Amino acid sequence: MTLILRPVTLAARLPLGRLLPALRLRPRRGRAAGAGRIVGVAHPEWGALYLLDDAGQAVGYAGITYFTFERGGRYALVDELYMAGAARSRGVGRAALLLLQQQARAAGLVALYLQTEPYNARAQRLYESVGFVDDERRNLAWLSGAVPGKE
Repeated sequence: MTLILRPVTLAARLPLGRLLPALRLRPRRGRAAGAGRIVGVAHPEWGALYLLDDAGQAVGYAGITYFTFERGGRYALVDELYMAGAARSRGVGRAALLLLQQQARAAGLVALYLQTEPYNARAQRLYESVGFVDDERRNLAWLSGAVPGKE
């Protein structure tokens, strides 16, 4: 496997078509399914979306969102990591996380965060195998009730 992270931009028409349904985005006014509505694509200063490319094949995507203050510098949340069915259990997720860590170091980020459900032991083992640790903090959420995409 020769995995690379290919940045998704509004200008680049990358093969996201079969992967975007996993983002639960709907086409809007005739546009291709939602790539322009993804925060990191429309506002690269807020985050980034990467196509996971294995030897020219789109096998998944990863999305990160940038933050500041909490850790004494800029950090990011890996808020999307998706592999297409055929790419699962082949090391793609591990390779993607290692590449994201390399990019984070190169960009001067002080940390990468990610989240998983408490019952998802398989994902937790993957994350821990590449150096993610439980920082013994709890995520709490206030949900506004707003529905994204509804106008």
